[in-house]
Amino acid sequence: AVSLGRAGRAAAAPAPNLEILLAPNGSSVVLADLVETGGLAGAAPGATQRLWRTTDDLRAGIVSGRVKLFTTPSHVPANLVARGMPLKLLCLVGMGHLSVVTADPSIRAFADLAGKPILGFFRHDMPDLTFRAIAKMEGMDPDKDLVLSYVQTPMEAAQMLAAGKADTAILSEPPATAAILMAGKEGRALRRAFDLNEVWGRHKGRARIPMAGVALHQSLIDDSPEVLAALRAGLVPAKERVLADPAAAAKLAERTMQMKAPIFEKAFPFLKIDVVSAQAAKAELIAFYSALLDLEPDAVGGRLPPDDYYLDL
Repeated sequence: AVSLGRAGRAAAAPAPNLEILLAPNGSSVVLADLVETGGLAGAAPGATQRLWRTTDDLRAGIVSGRVKLFTTPSHVPANLVARGMPLKLLCLVGMGHLSVVTADPSIRAFADLAGKPILGFFRHDMPDLTFRAIAKMEGMDPDKDLVLSYVQTPMEAAQMLAAGKADTAILSEPPATAAILMAGKEGRALRRAFDLNEVWGRHKGRARIPMAGVALHQSLIDDSPEVLAALRAGLVPAKERVLADPAAAAKLAERTMQMKAPIFEKAFPFLKIDVVSAQAAKAELIAFYSALLDLEPDAVGGRLPPDDYYLDL
């Protein structure tokens, strides 16, 4: 393996025509900014960006070997590593973007959800797993004490909520903002009852959830170490550009992720964008993965990732 590694490094070359997959949540704008501003141009000439629609779409791309750089819910690479895929988590870009949005004035805290119908999306995936893990922390059995139903995507959930076809939903951003704005146009009042980060923080000591990250395939690191170097050099400055100019970030999100700029800009304060290396956030990631293991072991492939999974920036 050592000689292979050396040979790989000796023959290192840029990664042309790299297809980068972006998660459909606002924090992906950090990687989009790095690509748009030319931060990967030398290491990955001709790189393209595409939004993935469902985690099955993302997984299929990774497993086929076509997708080697992507923004992702943080449990997806952990799950695939447990199944033998050589993936690494480079950093987190989103520290929790889920809130409970409702038309029901009686819902103020998590306990108020008991027995009420709640609409979710991406069943058995990040939003659902996080919500149900928090329910357990709050002393509830999510299968017995909560009345959960599901649609495929966050925008479907937002549209149903805005149209009055559901009263309460777990939503990501910017769909939560979109639901509130769409409902307002119909004369229907929706509000964020609470942010899941707040509830998490009461139990875990820090009100942020390591939910969204940037991950790479080991073959990309071996074949084109320049890409990893460019990511390490460029992601924190990209975050700083995004945070400094939400209006420009919103226009970028519209171009690269089909998110409406005015809605993205209003959602911006709720996106919890940050760039923290996986190594620096390792304890928080292990706490998160452990909560998922406790809830649904298959979500992370039944075990915690190895130490070398967590890269430094």
